[in-house]
Amino acid sequence: MEHLLETNRPDLTKTYQTLSMLARYYFHMKGLENKRNMERLHIFMEAHYPKYNPVDWSETIESCVSRAPKYPLCLCDGIWITDQEIKTIESLSDKVLERLAFTLLCLAKYGNFRNKENNNWVTNSDSEIYKMACITTKAYDKDIRFHKLRELGLIEFAKKIDNLSIRVLFSDESEKGCAFIRDFRKLGYEWRVMKGENYIRCVKCGILVRRTSLNRKYCTDCTKQNPYYSPIGTKKISCIDCGITFEAVAASRECRCEACKLNHKREIQKMKARRYRSKTMA
Repeated sequence: MEHLLETNRPDLTKTYQTLSMLARYYFHMKGLENKRNMERLHIFMEAHYPKYNPVDWSETIESCVSRAPKYPLCLCDGIWITDQEIKTIESLSDKVLERLAFTLLCLAKYGNFRNKENNNWVTNSDSEIYKMACITTKAYDKDIRFHKLRELGLIEFAKKIDNLSIRVLFSDESEKGCAFIRDFRKLGYEWRVMKGENYIRCVKCGILVRRTSLNRKYCTDCTKQNPYYSPIGTKKISCIDCGITFEAVAASRECRCEACKLNHKREIQKMKARRYRSKTMA
């Protein structure tokens, strides 16, 4: 939670979930009462949400604050993966399916930690699962890959039609774990690290990133926050129309700024329209 509050670019794709975690953090860890808690959430939204309007978000924030006392924060140091589970995933012999199966296993074990009666069920959405597995694919292929894991007996779907939960069937708690997973942000990369691929952890936020050079220490977001950061491969160009100076990629052949480029495009369209009219009227 401290990292979420410190970062300049928090992930707000699931705004309600983020506000709910913050409300519980302020209540259980900081001891803030409801009024002060709501003020903190409004300040957070104003600082990080581009189109924030207090009127639109007041009801949502009140809901998060009122539910905070019922749900204390869950602190999980990580989950263990057993040798048998790793062998089961490796038997797939498909890099994409391996990452998907590993992600589902980690989410199922985390669900078991939060709820002892979870019984290896994963309730995350398909898009969230694939994002954590670091897999870019089409919607149709998502269902195909889930179906392949189901045919292999590794997962099963809920019986209710409107329930999209997935149950992991190859989880093994009978033996001691051999690998400990602490970070759930890039589970697909965690599997790649276990397979010996070349990744590093950002020294600031700890997220896994591919090693693209021997000197790389930071992820892309943390690099941009570095005060000594200067983009490589950029140049300054003077617009031929208005004369202002703008920055562009070194390989760019642009000669106009964005505003002048738009105006130039409109003038070309008008010229083409005049030529078309002159031909049709002749």
